[in-house]
Amino acid sequence: MPQHIKLFESWLGDIADKVKSAFTGEPGADSAEVSDTEFKQEFEQEIEDISAKSTQPRMDPLKNDKYFVVHHTAGRGRAEDVVNVLNDRGLGVQWVIDRDGKVFRTFPEGLTAWHAGTDEKDRKPGAPKDLENSTAQGVEVIANNDSDVLPSQVLAAFKLLKWLDFKEDDVWGHGEITFNKESTEGATITDFWRKNWDKSVAEVEQMFDQHHINKSTIA
Repeated sequence: MPQHIKLFESWLGDIADKVKSAFTGEPGADSAEVSDTEFKQEFEQEIEDISAKSTQPRMDPLKNDKYFVVHHTAGRGRAEDVVNVLNDRGLGVQWVIDRDGKVFRTFPEGLTAWHAGTDEKDRKPGAPKDLENSTAQGVEVIANNDSDVLPSQVLAAFKLLKWLDFKEDDVWGHGEITFNKESTEGATITDFWRKNWDKSVAEVEQMFDQHHINKSTIA
């Protein structure tokens, strides 16, 4: 494993441990509620909606918005490029996170995108049997592989998942659910989410700030 990846994984674990000592007081219910509301309003304004560019052949309603799947693009480019590639393949995905940590809505809200479907023979043991396109939203993170995922993208994914109100066990890396994908696909983001999902966005942002992490772009 490359040294910079080991350091990044060590950093993830370290900040997860240190955040407990960084916050010794519990905020009141009213202040937490206001903070959450303000975050959701501000985050929604930051999302760029290019969902009209999706041309997936059939768009049915989601049956149950229960799960969330993290993918990697296995290449670089813009969010529009990701949508174009998916269009060419007759596929779709609800979200894209670019190299700057910007979040794009890339599929019409409430509809089934074809991004997580797998033949039953390819499903890994332990993966939810009801996780399929009609029960899961997904994000394509613009990265060659899991070792190429940036801290800016980890933070953006955390914010997106908080905004969408997913919980600890709702989020899966694509490599966890199917044998026909690299096993580490989605690992860094899902691991960070599971360790920190119950923290506020403000707490997680402070974790990044305390460790002098550039939240915009790290090459």
